[in-house]
Amino acid sequence: MTDRQSNREAGALHRRVLHQADDDPGLAVPSYRDYVDDFYHGTVGARDVLVMEDRLIPALTAVCYRGEKKAIARLVGAALDAGLEPRSVVEVFIQSALYGGLPHTEQAIEIANDVFSKHKIVLANDPPDTRTSEQLDQEGAAVMEKLHGKRQAGGYASPDDPITFALYQGAIRHGYGNLWIRPGLDIRQRMICAIAGFSMLGLHDSLRKFCVSALNVGLSKRQVAEAAIQTAPWNSLPGAMTALATISAALAEMD
Repeated sequence: MTDRQSNREAGALHRRVLHQADDDPGLAVPSYRDYVDDFYHGTVGARDVLVMEDRLIPALTAVCYRGEKKAIARLVGAALDAGLEPRSVVEVFIQSALYGGLPHTEQAIEIANDVFSKHKIVLANDPPDTRTSEQLDQEGAAVMEKLHGKRQAGGYASPDDPITFALYQGAIRHGYGNLWIRPGLDIRQRMICAIAGFSMLGLHDSLRKFCVSALNVGLSKRQVAEAAIQTAPWNSLPGAMTALATISAALAEMD
């Protein structure tokens, strides 16, 4: 067996793990399935820089933003098979709302709940959140410090700019003080989601800031880059490459 054949077979296995069968109608044109297996699933998707559970986070993020219903359903099922808890799956979509907006998140949650129903999965309710706004602000500031350190108050996050801070103050309270510490995903996994989201949306200023902060929560430089790489099959190769150029430049400045 040639290296090419071996890579294609590994890609086909990865595609099947993601719940796309060989007879999927979307693959039914001459040689297309081989091309997809060789490149998107073998060369990109099957990379093991991130473990499978973490590798699925950028994929789930990307299809959420794209609103790809069939792909969302397939990947939710694959994520459950890979060991991601149901709560973790929906938390990827909830984290994505911060960067991609509510409509895509709510569509993805609806699809996930359909998949859960078929598996007889019911998510338990959280206890009431009784924290005050002041407590949320304090917890948000602590999370910002953990993530960004001295860089936390730069740019649009600066309290000295009343125009941008009018919205950003809410992001501190409800983003950092609530979303980033919700159960279901740890802060490292939420960072993978953020890197993937900024890569998907071409938000390169945010990507530049967060890719450095990712090192503060346990991601290596290779894993930061991998979070962007794993969006390529679901978004676009040029989009992922542009994000990687931003990540490369930001991380190089640290050396």
